[in-house]
Amino acid sequence: MTGVLVGCGYFSGIHLEAWARLRDRARITAVCDIDERAAKRRAVEYGIAGVYQNYLEMLDRETPDFVDIVTRPDLHGEIAKAAADRGIAVLCQKPIAPSWEEAIEIVNYCESRVRFMVNENWRWQAWYRQVKQLLTRGAIGKPFHFFFRHRVADGVGPQPYIRQPYFVTMPKLLLIETMIHFLDTARFLLGDLRVTACQLRRVNLAIQAEDVVVMLLEGEGGLVGVVDGNRLSPPEREGPVSGDLRIDGETGALSVEGDGRIFVRPVQGAAFEHHYAIPQTGYRGDSAYQTLKHFLDCLASGAEFETSGRDYLKTTRLVFDGYRLAGWTG
Repeated sequence: MTGVLVGCGYFSGIHLEAWARLRDRARITAVCDIDERAAKRRAVEYGIAGVYQNYLEMLDRETPDFVDIVTRPDLHGEIAKAAADRGIAVLCQKPIAPSWEEAIEIVNYCESRVRFMVNENWRWQAWYRQVKQLLTRGAIGKPFHFFFRHRVADGVGPQPYIRQPYFVTMPKLLLIETMIHFLDTARFLLGDLRVTACQLRRVNLAIQAEDVVVMLLEGEGGLVGVVDGNRLSPPEREGPVSGDLRIDGETGALSVEGDGRIFVRPVQGAAFEHHYAIPQTGYRGDSAYQTLKHFLDCLASGAEFETSGRDYLKTTRLVFDGYRLAGWTG
């Protein structure tokens, strides 16, 4: 298969590194960015022939099998629809869109025409795939509580978010850009959820939106949980895991450490480490590679994407329910 990529900012490098390792199955023939220098830089870095500033011209000239959209959220809709109109499968970076209404519109439009998957790599981090297996095997019994905590100090000072400076002017930020990862992972691990309360705060006045999030959620069978994050404080433990997770069940608890190690603590008996091969290559447990591989596998087989547009609307709904409950109108 052949593909093209739109958006040559920070995260495009993570995608292209993974695509390079999948070149026996798919080849990226062109990249596009309104900043021609950014597009040329990525093309040279990864040996890609096509360089464009206009994505419509690229889609028409390259006639790819799929497009990988790695742009700002407010551009996702127009690019995805243009690809769908041309019969080109779409891999769309999360969040789908800046608003709930536009997210629904994009999913309905694209999924009625082509294969459409949301590029949500968090659930593909190796430690979360292992946690899912442990929960399925009943390692801690029926879960009744979970807690996700996220800390990273890239949002401080007068010039925050150096790698993604457009964050500064977004009207909605931490919940839709970062904590959405944890909401989707919680859904993957524990089933569908509902938001019962949400508090949002802006601490760094150099930005327009929220940089502190605390959410309360509930699931089936009495499950309750907390998703708690900010991008103002250093993490307790450095490592590839961008956040701490603890899940409590009726017969024990499990936790994920910052270095990817997983510990199980039975109510009766000694705690132990669940050993597995922690990936040492790629992005955060090689999750970008695994996400792209899943996309190709499903395109080839016709199987359903884990994060199809229709499924990811459930995660998106949690985000916008959070904003509504917090009274955040930005």
